Amino acid sequence: MLREIKLATFLLLSLPALAQENLQPQTIDGAVDTKAVLEEFRQSESRELSVLAPTIAPEEIDQAVLNRLMQEIARDPDTSRARLGVSEAQLQDIFITLSNARSFINGSEIANIRAMCRAYTNSELRGDARIQKALDAYKTRAKFTTDFISRYYGIVLSDIQTGLSDLSRTKFDAYMEDRRRRMANAGIVTLGAVVENISSGTETVQFHCRR
Repeated sequence: MLREIKLATFLLLSLPALAQENLQPQTIDGAVDTKAVLEEFRQSESRELSVLAPTIAPEEIDQAVLNRLMQEIARDPDTSRARLGVSEAQLQDIFITLSNARSFINGSEIANIRAMCRAYTNSELRGDARIQKALDAYKTRAKFTTDFISRYYGIVLSDIQTGLSDLSRTKFDAYMEDRRRRMANAGIVTLGAVVENISSGTETVQFHCRR
């Protein structure tokens, strides 16, 4: 939490809000052809997302992408502003929104472990069947968490998109689509207990639930 506050403070100091700035697109002589740029980005967006080697849950991809965007903004705000086609004030708003979202969300791994151990302790089954029941309880609780995170970040994403001009919205959507592809195929894994099957899950259950 302290880290996010420091990052937010840094950005507030480095990206002063432009209170009188008109955030609507302006017509400027010699400016880039907006329609051509929009069409180019729309064409790039039309490609389907193809995950070659998924190692992160689909429900977690937007969260991971938006957290990465927040880091990029903090590290190099000028590049992020140019990439998204937004004003300094808009970039500041995006950063604060993402910082607040990150502070609010908790992975709830402890709750997942507790659900697993509760199922294991209360089960009358024996051997692998008992382990499987515990693993199923973990997966059910973990799915509940990822579904909630997915819905929450869907709201965050919609909130950001609402404040953008047509051109900025198209650039932002193209950025999200590109980063989703990269994130889905980058070999990134989520943290947590290894509970994919009996073989890998037995040790996890015994470690957490037999104390």
